[in-house]
Amino acid sequence: MAMRSTIGRQTAVPALVALWALLIPTAVLFSATAPKPPVPPPTPLSLPKGQITKILAFLKSTEPDVFHKAEILRQSDPKQFDKLIAEAAPNFARLERLRQRDPKLLRLTLLDLADTHESFRLAGELRQPGLPPSAAELLRARLKQVVTAQFDLRQKIRLHELNELVKKINELKAQLKHRETQQLQIINQRVAQLIGKPPSVNW
Repeated sequence: MAMRSTIGRQTAVPALVALWALLIPTAVLFSATAPKPPVPPPTPLSLPKGQITKILAFLKSTEPDVFHKAEILRQSDPKQFDKLIAEAAPNFARLERLRQRDPKLLRLTLLDLADTHESFRLAGELRQPGLPPSAAELLRARLKQVVTAQFDLRQKIRLHELNELVKKINELKAQLKHRETQQLQIINQRVAQLIGKPPSVNW
């Protein structure tokens, strides 16, 4: 059984990111800062054909097995195909927002998705009955290697998220200090805004 090399893993990710950039329009669909109320998963009937095509391309690049299943269901069971697409749509939208907000985190997330798929695939092979002990030992060693790599990757993701939070906190502290030093000017500007028609809410 051929093992996925580290070089192959490293070269595959830029291709995934490049594919993702081509799949998603450049317009920002969601605000990265304003909180949004939870929305139910979209139904396939509410998705345009082009969006379904992008979701399928996303599945092909991140979860080939699911993509293959979708291709079969598209011909044999349209209702189940619609259900599969509806379930994949929220994750697609989440990564779409992530691409706009944090390309580096998107790259790490795509790596994490690839490792998750690989670990599930290897675990499935290990559960096959009648597997020779030598093959099982190789699969188990490969599974441990993938899980170890994914653990390290998720630590990088958490560290990146922590650094982004620290950066945001420092920005807020700087804004707070600036407002304190410019208190009278800000108050006078706000009074002028309130007199205007209509007054601005951002002050």
